[in-house]
Amino acid sequence: MSPVRRRALSAGRRKKWLIPLLLLALLAALAGGWLLLRRETPELPLPQTAQSTVLCDRAAQELRRVAIENPYDAPYALIQTENGWQMEGDAGFVFRETMLEDMVNNACQIITEDTVADLNGPAGWTAADFGLAEGCVRVTAEFTDGAGLAFRIGVPVAGEIPGYYFQLEGDSRVFIISQDVYEAYSNTRMALHEVSDPALNGSLIDRIAFTGSQPLTLEKQADGWYMTAPFRYPLSDAAMDALLKKLEGLRFAQYVGRADALDLAALGLQPPLRTLTLDIAPSIVTGYDDAGQVIGERALDGYQLIFALGDYANEVSFYCLYRGEVVKATVFSAGFLLTQGYDGLLLAAPFNAPTNDLQRLVWRQEGAETAYDISLRERVLPNNDLETDENGSVVYDVIVSRGSEAVDSDAFFNAYRSLVSLRTEDRLPADYTLPDAAPVLEVTLERSASARTVALYPYDALHRAVAVDGVARFLVEKGWAENIVWP
Repeated sequence: MSPVRRRALSAGRRKKWLIPLLLLALLAALAGGWLLLRRETPELPLPQTAQSTVLCDRAAQELRRVAIENPYDAPYALIQTENGWQMEGDAGFVFRETMLEDMVNNACQIITEDTVADLNGPAGWTAADFGLAEGCVRVTAEFTDGAGLAFRIGVPVAGEIPGYYFQLEGDSRVFIISQDVYEAYSNTRMALHEVSDPALNGSLIDRIAFTGSQPLTLEKQADGWYMTAPFRYPLSDAAMDALLKKLEGLRFAQYVGRADALDLAALGLQPPLRTLTLDIAPSIVTGYDDAGQVIGERALDGYQLIFALGDYANEVSFYCLYRGEVVKATVFSAGFLLTQGYDGLLLAAPFNAPTNDLQRLVWRQEGAETAYDISLRERVLPNNDLETDENGSVVYDVIVSRGSEAVDSDAFFNAYRSLVSLRTEDRLPADYTLPDAAPVLEVTLERSASARTVALYPYDALHRAVAVDGVARFLVEKGWAENIVWP
């Protein structure tokens, strides 16, 4: 039998039929998807706007008593008397005014941020779901007309704006209250007590002494600050300014109690771990009227302030005894009192005498000594008057001499500026002692009220040890000051 021949479709004819079929299938899929989405997508609720609710609006004068329970302390209460607010059971308690005002105002004016649930609703929520069960912050307010209310503050609300769950007892609704309401009632009793801060003026501090652990003494002298114990060494003006700023900003976090009513040994205060003593210089207090005119002055004698530093109360605060009261100081603002040492205070520029106070420079090197005397001479005008600048100050010429010989003052001060720019930055080993050998170089600077000698000693093949008035704490590279050329 002869084979039957079948005619095959050309490629062009296959494409003509294939493209319309694909388009029809795509349209059918799109239509089906649109109908499916239209049928299954639910209608979203409209955005809800937070609705505040006023639960209490009374004057502060109407509040008679506020009782606080929170997880951080035993329950305590505040009562209003003829003499103002008092801590119940402690008539001598002195409040921090701002904290007292917050507690009173937030009990009299209760305005919620929003309503989030109803415990009687079908959702089956309970007070514990919002942190409003036993152990939460609870406040009871009693008013002068015999009325009263109580409310609870629960856990924080999850969201960008801080808030807490809140419930007025007797009301099944759960609200959101602002964070400041929670903060007003989450304090311990003693956190409400007024704290006497030192309010220090750094410019009046003449002496800073730490005893106990890491003892050291810092004293202000005619030409700047010096450490006088455990050894004598000049101190950096910038570092001392930073330390004085810290002392000016010293604030206490919380009152603990009178020292005579506490077990100081249990707080690490008898004996203290460390003691800070500040000598405050005599000063004059000036009084002014409303127009800024001086109406009187009063001289104040110098005095001492003593801070005894004790154990840590927790991870962020420690005990401090100050003027007969024990307080808590935070590590953030006062932790430097426990750790302050001298390493970061030492002067790295030993040649720091200002040119207007430099009177004599003696250079001793390789057995030779050269002394330069520096003096000031007033400029005299042709009419024999003294020349003055725009501020009326007398203008001086600087005269430099070497023995009986005059020296080019510009050349001298160019060399001196090179000396002043030198820094000592690398530390010597702690057990280093000066050798018996003579120094390679010795420079003495004499000022109007002080003198300083800086000496270089052999150390190793590349370095010299630097001694300031006989105390060596730093080393420098060879040639550090030795190569300066003097006129």
